[in-house]
Amino acid sequence: MNTPPNPKRQAILAAAKRLFVAQGYNAVSMDAIAEAAPVSKPTLYNHFQGKQELFAAVIECQCQAFFDTLSSARMIPGATEAALRQIAMSFADLIYSTESLGLLRLIIAEHPSFPELSQQVHRRGIQPVFDRLTRFLVGLHEDDESIQIPDQERAAKLLLGMIQGNDHMRCLMGLRSPPDANEKKIIVDSAVNLFLRGHRRSGPKVAL
Repeated sequence: MNTPPNPKRQAILAAAKRLFVAQGYNAVSMDAIAEAAPVSKPTLYNHFQGKQELFAAVIECQCQAFFDTLSSARMIPGATEAALRQIAMSFADLIYSTESLGLLRLIIAEHPSFPELSQQVHRRGIQPVFDRLTRFLVGLHEDDESIQIPDQERAAKLLLGMIQGNDHMRCLMGLRSPPDANEKKIIVDSAVNLFLRGHRRSGPKVAL
């Protein structure tokens, strides 16, 4: 049975995300987050020991919808293509959201001053995305006789990399606006089609 989310913790995370995106990591104090939540400082520190841990939790929370999609996709037996499209679209929704783009710009900008922040964010948010998709692909390789994915970890990186591509870099640099629903569908369809073409047992093989 899942534990229901703690309302005060959720309020803290929401307030912290708003302030971090608007003002940057260094400019935001724990006092300001407590006031914006609003919660008392003892309540804030009861949930998060410091600002770095809180920022990592914001990233982890931002990735939660993608994790939920992976969990639900495991429950679609015999529907490999549909599951992969669902996962790929969830990842596109995650990385192209205005909030995610703002948080990633912030992480990059703050890295010279706070390299440990980047490390914690990668450990708590980014690496689990790849790890969970890798485990999903392990299941496909073992359970779906039409799919052959000998190197699931690298395949996970390739699939997500195709969805990011040049469009994501241009969004980060402010050279274009995030893709709309139709553009994301085109990106996802292309990535999933190429992925399946390379991993179908009866189709051409891709050396990984």
